[in-house]
Amino acid sequence: MEKNYYTYCIRIANYDCVRVEKRNPKYQDVGRPSGVFRYHEKFQQIEPMLEMARDNSLNDAESARALGEVLFDVLFDDGLVYDFVGFYREVVQKEQLLRVELDIDEAQMPEVAALPWEFLCVPKRANLGTIWMGTLPNLVLYRRRSQWNPPPPIQLARNERLKIALVVSAPPDLKPVAYEGVQKTLDKLATEQAHQIELLPILNSANAEEIDAILSKKPHIFHFISHGRLIVKGDREVGEIALVDPDFDEAMWVDADYFSGLFSRHCPSVVMLQACEGGKLSSSQAFAGVASAIIQQNIPVVVAMQYEVTNSTASRFARCFYKRLAEYKPVGIAAQEGRYTIALASTQYRKRDFATPIIFMGVEDGSLFKSPVKSPKKLRFTDIVLKGSSKSNQENFPNLDFSGMPLESIQEAYRQALPPDANLWADGNLEENDISQILERLKKFGRMGVFYQVLSQDKNLSPEMSQKIQAQVKKYPEENKARETGNFFSEEQRYYLIITISSEPADNNQFTLHSWLVMGEHENSSEYLNNCQSLLNSNETESGIKCQLSQVENFIDRFIKYSSKPDLSKKEIKELTIEI
Repeated sequence: MEKNYYTYCIRIANYDCVRVEKRNPKYQDVGRPSGVFRYHEKFQQIEPMLEMARDNSLNDAESARALGEVLFDVLFDDGLVYDFVGFYREVVQKEQLLRVELDIDEAQMPEVAALPWEFLCVPKRANLGTIWMGTLPNLVLYRRRSQWNPPPPIQLARNERLKIALVVSAPPDLKPVAYEGVQKTLDKLATEQAHQIELLPILNSANAEEIDAILSKKPHIFHFISHGRLIVKGDREVGEIALVDPDFDEAMWVDADYFSGLFSRHCPSVVMLQACEGGKLSSSQAFAGVASAIIQQNIPVVVAMQYEVTNSTASRFARCFYKRLAEYKPVGIAAQEGRYTIALASTQYRKRDFATPIIFMGVEDGSLFKSPVKSPKKLRFTDIVLKGSSKSNQENFPNLDFSGMPLESIQEAYRQALPPDANLWADGNLEENDISQILERLKKFGRMGVFYQVLSQDKNLSPEMSQKIQAQVKKYPEENKARETGNFFSEEQRYYLIITISSEPADNNQFTLHSWLVMGEHENSSEYLNNCQSLLNSNETESGIKCQLSQVENFIDRFIKYSSKPDLSKKEIKELTIEI
């Protein structure tokens, strides 16, 4: 069962106050508590821990947890701790999901926005056990950036796959960019899920023109690996990214505004920014800063690594993240599970790796990709009477060797045995040469006896084989009774005219109609199947009758007239019940 979201939105607009908005799955306001923002109070305690995270000297889970608990205390004073714990317990008891949004005014508080909030850990005193908010499966932690016109989810076309573009910028005058591990992971993922993922040709020496060209192919996901740096502009540090200068074949440093402008041709749903392995810490910090700026360009989701990570860690995250997106999971869940996958590796919670991926969301709902629209299921009377029935599936297959029989003979007997409006090859899921599937489907419809009767009379079979098949017919005496006597309907029974009307998803004024005439009331599906007849013409039984609303009444009149035809019922119908 799909779970619903509750939301705990934490807004920080100044150094004094934390404001919270709580919402239920219908996005209705269910509370607005507030508390004291304790950044200045906790700064002296945080600073040495942040330094350990920056220089990658965190070597045990207790140190990582200590940082996470202090960051938690910065956001949650005693009142908000009580409120959050109660809300979390309520959501967990309902077996639903909790989204925790961090909305920080980066323009006014850049140093607060730059804190590694993905370390957040609920303190032990809350008596909730160990809860790392960045990896907990029933919680989703992300950073929110509101957009004026958030883009709608992408409706994938039928058979359309998620397109991933891996773009690498490796200027010759800088250190080599190691991207092979990520490429190998994406190649493997695209091979394993070829029906869901398409990996575009790798771009490994990216300049602005080549990026524009790859974006013209409209990828859904843009994964970018390069160098980054921080430079001082005015009174603050600004992140820059290295592209390749096509004229001088060297690094061309661009800021967030320039890089964001490259997406004017096509705006991917997800942009992932990854600093190359071996780069300076400032490189990762630059990418995190650029990511925060890109989200303002109406790109729905931007993922970045706030610390340098190994290619193996980046590959582990990317594999899980993209796999979940290909399954049409919300992007927040995909990122949360990606961080959790890192924590399950050898570094566990002893290093900073699990808290390195950060996700900026510009949309309220992280369901960026909707699964392709499926064609409406073809409705048949056989589907209705068989629903919930398992009686016909309880018998065993007969001990009969089909290997010496012509496949054409088996297929022809199968065609004749099925009810007149049953789809022969089960909506494309049945292989014509798979005998076990054919027998399974015949059992489902209660037509095994009819199948053997028809097959035993095939002229291509030897007399000995025909006798063996005929012996099987005796096992189904009641099933074949109606066909043998030719008395499909009898005068003593009550008759039912069944009409189904279903709307088409793509057009509310378009409808599909089916109709059957049924004799009597029966205890099992096989009896129903032997005493029903489709009222549609032979060219209509597969897909039904397509019509507009104004035409429905005329077709109902047609079905009523057809049901009383002498050549159909053999006898005069004295009592007819109509069900629509």
